[in-house]
Amino acid sequence: MHLLNPLFLLGILGVALPILIHLMGRRKAPLYRFAAIDFILRSQKRIEARLKLQNLFLLLLRAGVILLVALALAKPLLQEKGLSIAPMEVPSSNIFIVDNSFSMNYQTGEGTLLAKVKVWARELASSLTPSDEGCVLAVCPTAEQSAPGELTPDKGQLLESIERIGPTFCSNTLNPSLEKALSFLKGSKKELRRIFLFTDLTQNSWREYQKLGSVFKEGPVFLHIIDVAKGQSLSNLAITALESSYDWTKKDGKVHLKATVHNFSEANMKNLLVRVRWGDKPASEEKEVAQGFLDLPPHSQAVKEFFLDPPQEAIPWGYVEIMESASGGLVADNQRFFTLPAVKDISVLLIDGAPSIYLYKSESFYLERALNPVRLHRSYIKPTVVIPQELQSVSFKDFDLVILANVKELPPKKVSELISYVKEGGKVLFSMGTNVQPEYYNSSLADLVPKLRMAIESPVESGGLQFGPLDTTHPILKVFSGENAALLGTPNFYKVFLIEPQTAGKVSTILSYSNGAPALLEMPCGKGRAMLFTSTFDRDWTDLPVKPIFLPLVQQICRYLTDNLVEMGPGEVMVGQEWEMPLPQEDISIEVLDPRGNFFRPIIQTQPSRAMTFSQTDYPGIYRLKRKEQQGLWTVFAVNVDPRESDLSRIDYMQLRATLGEDRVSLGHTGPTMGPEGLVAGVRLWPALFLAALGLLTLESFVAGKTR
Repeated sequence: MHLLNPLFLLGILGVALPILIHLMGRRKAPLYRFAAIDFILRSQKRIEARLKLQNLFLLLLRAGVILLVALALAKPLLQEKGLSIAPMEVPSSNIFIVDNSFSMNYQTGEGTLLAKVKVWARELASSLTPSDEGCVLAVCPTAEQSAPGELTPDKGQLLESIERIGPTFCSNTLNPSLEKALSFLKGSKKELRRIFLFTDLTQNSWREYQKLGSVFKEGPVFLHIIDVAKGQSLSNLAITALESSYDWTKKDGKVHLKATVHNFSEANMKNLLVRVRWGDKPASEEKEVAQGFLDLPPHSQAVKEFFLDPPQEAIPWGYVEIMESASGGLVADNQRFFTLPAVKDISVLLIDGAPSIYLYKSESFYLERALNPVRLHRSYIKPTVVIPQELQSVSFKDFDLVILANVKELPPKKVSELISYVKEGGKVLFSMGTNVQPEYYNSSLADLVPKLRMAIESPVESGGLQFGPLDTTHPILKVFSGENAALLGTPNFYKVFLIEPQTAGKVSTILSYSNGAPALLEMPCGKGRAMLFTSTFDRDWTDLPVKPIFLPLVQQICRYLTDNLVEMGPGEVMVGQEWEMPLPQEDISIEVLDPRGNFFRPIIQTQPSRAMTFSQTDYPGIYRLKRKEQQGLWTVFAVNVDPRESDLSRIDYMQLRATLGEDRVSLGHTGPTMGPEGLVAGVRLWPALFLAALGLLTLESFVAGKTR
């Protein structure tokens, strides 16, 4: 314990004053001289004994009041051991580091932790003497806070710097701020050099503190850590991860969301409500689309999955949120935002080469339903079914993709038109069947298909052929990686076409059969592409159309050929990270609207490729990109808080102190105070002493009134 004003201990001498008053004011019982006063004498002795006891008690009370007031004026302070004591007049250099990372937004009954820190920091700056100097650093500097200058004795400047520090959503470590503080103090000529760090002591902020050990042990700098959490463990609930994708392996093509929810507390959370909202409408019109409940034991995590119908909007986005009943804690990590890639409509011309009066026997029956499932509320693939005889009135240029399913031949005029269509950038897909004649395809359609040989059969009794090993890194086959890989081995093929070995190398094989024969091939043609499936899309030669793989495989082929495959991007963008996007070749003017409603211009770079970079991602939410050349949104991207900040587990202070130096580090739970050793932090005892003195004074008045 230290005394900040030891001269006031001289006030203890005032204890002699009530003693003198007691000695001078002693009262004696009066003497009565009567003949028969035995009873009165005995009563007088009892009164005299009671008065002596009351006077002694009053003496102790009065002396106690003076003693407590003297001690309170001396300002006793409980402080960590091991800190050097310097005389009051020694000038000091002081760096005040304010932690304003996301975890400092934690709400308590008294407001946020950051608001409390700023009050303490202002008290600290106000207590500087004219011979002291200081500087204020924010762990997460913002645009509103000017860059720190040099150490200054100007209190007004320090108070203004503290006031400009605002809340952020960043997840910076303390190392850069501590290193900057040490560099400032290194050039100081003051004898006393100290760093005052206001923080909540969470592990995330100290994840690289080992690098500072040698610096603090060697340098003449003292580090005072003021723990705004007062040594308490802070509880929190948060969504720490969110995966979003289109599930093309299912018939209805739903949006698949996987939200990971963490319980960073000692409480057992039961029936925690988690819900999904589409956020592409004004806040007043946002619609909840799904919800579910989770049970989370203390310090655990769980995953909540949602399967949602694809939204109708061209650029969909939304967020998942947990509805926390308890007040306080962190709020921003109760939500996690996501965006879904825009899916363009695909118009497909499906030429049925083997129509039938029985619908289910038509070549296009299964194929049409794979392109546009009956149960899908809104299909992005819009097939138009025709037979070869109807092609005279059809223009291939009106479609994104042309599929020839078991077509025997085309009208001569349409053959040249189809080849021109593909060479100019069109896409075509061929499937085989009983109507296909290799001679016709090899002569008339040689620019679009590899050279066909003959069809071979595999007996049903032997189980037929299956798909062979495949590379699921191919864009078409990515949806079959992981748990969906088993789907590829299910279909059986009893008849397939063989092709001539290719020597030019321009034909690539995407899928093969178990005997090594190609199953799905791709061939470039001018600006366009052609693809060949060497079996059928009906049930004449295979059971593929009735297998779970059929629908996602057909849809992926169509999306791949039309450059409409949905890629989910590189992952989440965290607060403070850069977001980058490739740009088209033409010159465009782009503005970015952040979640607060502010417009910014991204950085456009041309080397090594045209790309747009946006680094002002300081707030979680949806960032909207607009082109001046067109109405509406161009694209959007989501920014979320770093999940590491949601874990409020505390750093081991003893280990921290051992690393940085036990004689250089102290820990306090209250604001700093001015004292003989300069600026210190500790537990102030004088408020309790003043209260105790007030209580004794009240008791003294009561006892004194009884003695009269």
